[in-house]
Amino acid sequence: MSSRRFSVLLLCAFVPTAWAVGADAPAFDNGVEIASIIKEAKARATEIAAAKASGAKTKGSSQWISLGASDYGTLNAAAFPLGEPVAKSNRAAVFEMPDEILPLLSQFMHEKFNRCGGFFSHRTRQEAERDLTGPSKAAGGPYTIDQQAWVKPLMSGVKEAELRSTIETMAAYNNRFYTADTGVAAARWLAGRWQSLAGKLPGAKVELVSHDGWAQPSVVLTIPGTENSDEIVVVGGHLDSINGWGSETARAPGADDNASGIAVVTEALRVLANAGFKPKRTVQFMGYAAEEVGLRGSADIASRYQQAGKKVVGVVQYDMTGYKGSPEEIFLLTDNVDADLTAFMGKLIDAYVGVQWSTTECGYACSDHASWTRSGYPSALPFEASFDGMNHALHTTSDTLGTIGGTAEHAVPFAKLAIAFASELAKTGAAGVSAAK
Repeated sequence: MSSRRFSVLLLCAFVPTAWAVGADAPAFDNGVEIASIIKEAKARATEIAAAKASGAKTKGSSQWISLGASDYGTLNAAAFPLGEPVAKSNRAAVFEMPDEILPLLSQFMHEKFNRCGGFFSHRTRQEAERDLTGPSKAAGGPYTIDQQAWVKPLMSGVKEAELRSTIETMAAYNNRFYTADTGVAAARWLAGRWQSLAGKLPGAKVELVSHDGWAQPSVVLTIPGTENSDEIVVVGGHLDSINGWGSETARAPGADDNASGIAVVTEALRVLANAGFKPKRTVQFMGYAAEEVGLRGSADIASRYQQAGKKVVGVVQYDMTGYKGSPEEIFLLTDNVDADLTAFMGKLIDAYVGVQWSTTECGYACSDHASWTRSGYPSALPFEASFDGMNHALHTTSDTLGTIGGTAEHAVPFAKLAIAFASELAKTGAAGVSAAK
């Protein structure tokens, strides 16, 4: 294992801008001038303020957002029109911001910090202010490895062709944007696919979880625990996709970001279902809606779980697993995650997956694991590559299966890791199993 650390650009709350897709659209990979972003943001903010002052109805609504404290300082120094924070701490700053400004904020964050979004979108000021202090840490684990007789035979059951099939199906939708009909259709397709596997799992059920404010639902499959059913293990990834310069009609195949993550979750579920998985703890597989616009789907679910006092003992997030751009196969995030759970992930890789891995950081609010972390639950995220080697076609029409090499081979170790994670954290009474077909 290499001990090197890299900065990673992960997908998060990158919202489409008003620019049309075409020859006049800024090139995502080449970047755009930050000065022009600030100029447009100021112009829009002035228009909105004038409309409000005159009593005219403004387009859209407002969101409460939280930004990392250091990021706020940078935006303030650059004169981005955030206005004054309604509250701030050494950790974060809270703002009320019109929906119309959010795309420009997201674009600025990408250009300035080399990451997408980097902020949470909240329904209320109260929710936003929760981020002013660090999350309390809920009990997780125990993180032990003793299910070798069950897990090892399952490793050969992971099939590249199955992973590829899921990626191809998801990427065939025009996009999976959270307000688009195709985004809803993709979620319903995933629910149907998971339902076809649920029949092999006693008591398993699939639900479409609705969210206020947008059409796309999240998808949750629950396998009830046979002993400690009140303790929950979560294996998830976001199902939406976005074109950085488009709209809800823009082409956004999202093969790597994040059909590849959904493929990993689905393949782990398929192998476990074929083996007749009977976990002692409850295991939930989740496909989150609306990750690309402020981690909204996962934040909604994690907040509900926290408010209900649910015991989530571990969460793993799969977000971009298809592109091999670094010597190491898997990179584990070390920021905004649980250190003990992340160390456990490394041990699982060594015990069952047998590939090289390293560590990296991705910053504030970079993917759905952060929603669970801020709700006080232990989370971890395995990623596809280092910053220098990652797939830079995300949020473009070029995020296709062809761009990641035409196969899902790089995602195979991630699916094996997901199987090991679910089995070792939830435990099972089975003494052994034949490799799944």
